[in-house]
Amino acid sequence: MIVTTPSNGDAAEELLDVVEPDGTYVTTLPRSVVHDEGLWHQTFHCLVVRSAAPARVLLQRRKSSARAFPALLDLSAAGHLSAGESRLDGVREIREEIGLDVDPSRLVSLGRRLLVDDGGEGRNREITHVFLLTDDTPLAVLRLDPAEVDGFVEMTVADLGRLLDDPTASVTVPEVDAAGTMRETVCTGADLVPAVDSYWRVLAVMAERLVAGLEPLGI
Repeated sequence: MIVTTPSNGDAAEELLDVVEPDGTYVTTLPRSVVHDEGLWHQTFHCLVVRSAAPARVLLQRRKSSARAFPALLDLSAAGHLSAGESRLDGVREIREEIGLDVDPSRLVSLGRRLLVDDGGEGRNREITHVFLLTDDTPLAVLRLDPAEVDGFVEMTVADLGRLLDDPTASVTVPEVDAAGTMRETVCTGADLVPAVDSYWRVLAVMAERLVAGLEPLGI
């Protein structure tokens, strides 16, 4: 949902639901206000995992013009839940950023994560609903929106672990840009969106467990 803010008649801004840390609804405010005041809100995260071993994941190359972490590698799809949206409504982020129409029933929930940081857009206090999605659509045929992403890479969980263990290490992986051009690219730990905790590592382990058919899965 968007609203035209009264302070700028030309600017349309997304509305977010402000919530308590347990998810209880409080009010609805413009996104900039939510971040300026450090109010709790909700987001959607999804990591796409290939079905066959060895475990491989798709990482999004964020827009070079993004407000937060430009050009870095992020989860496959992520974004704010707009006012009135439920956690499963975040599936629209997969369609917008990867070009995949996904039934919400395909999502594998890893639970909720509370995140507090002061990077990106400002004072960030968010409840993140985290999911895995098994999908084998080849990189070369993804329908990427150049307004949303710069590209995608496919990386083994083992290689992701190497970058987490040693940020100076490098791995060569396939990458497709938003125009559909494939190439090989070299990635290091510095290419990953920084995590304030062990989030990347936990997701890597959960991706491996999903491919191996192991339970339980959670963060």
